[in-house]
Amino acid sequence: MISPRQQWAIQIDVTNTCPRRCSNCTRLIAHQLDSRHWFMPHDRFRQAVLAVRDFLTDSQPDAHGRPKLIGVIGGEPLLHPGFDALCRILADLVPDKEARGLWTGLPRESRAYQRFALLIDATFGYVNRNYHDPAAMAREGLPAGDCYHQPVLAAARELAPNRAAMWRWIEGCWLNRLWASAVTPKGFFFCEVAAALDAVFEGPGGLPVAPGCWDWPLEGYAEQIERWCPRCGVCVPLPGRLDRDEIDDVTPGALLELCQLGSPRALGGRCRLVTAAGCADWKPEHYLR
Repeated sequence: MISPRQQWAIQIDVTNTCPRRCSNCTRLIAHQLDSRHWFMPHDRFRQAVLAVRDFLTDSQPDAHGRPKLIGVIGGEPLLHPGFDALCRILADLVPDKEARGLWTGLPRESRAYQRFALLIDATFGYVNRNYHDPAAMAREGLPAGDCYHQPVLAAARELAPNRAAMWRWIEGCWLNRLWASAVTPKGFFFCEVAAALDAVFEGPGGLPVAPGCWDWPLEGYAEQIERWCPRCGVCVPLPGRLDRDEIDDVTPGALLELCQLGSPRALGGRCRLVTAAGCADWKPEHYLR
């Protein structure tokens, strides 16, 4: 595993509202109650950007040579009622356009995207588009294919043959090495999936969102790692599931907890049990196939 200071990006999670209910979503959207949907207030977003913007200049180089980013993610960020104000705040506090990123699942042709198209082009130097729709992506000349998501709720602690094997999986986590830490209304997390798990399983929250929250060695996030990584399936060799299935792969213990917490997906019977690890030719980072 690597620390946030070595990662590619820090994501600021501005909403858990999303029009999709994809299989095995890393944000666990389908397990969050509609009554608990939220939008990050502008002052909290400003605080988050101020806390992490020196990550762009003071962190360690990305192992894969990618320029560092501060990203805006959700849910679907374009559904934030103050998205235009978030863009202005980010542009004001992060002068380098190429260091500002947006993660969206809405096609350019959609009405919601067109409303902000010029603003997006002016604000963000990097836009990650995954529409979960091969036809829409092909129309825009983007790499297109069926999208498969790695199980998130197939807990490593339930599938590993022993504790040592579980921690070997965790220490080799591909997402930790390739992806991002995150800021949510509940704090700063060394991993965006840990942030989602904390939201769904009603965890204690992350570190205070303050300058330097991203700059601890990995040991500084030990409490988050020990709490959430054993409950995560991202590091476990398991086959992905087609996003359009709208089904999550979960282990029995995780399913019981989800039902107890009132997860709409779990209570709606849209989960499938996983009781053993294993996947030939496992390449979880290749979402499009």
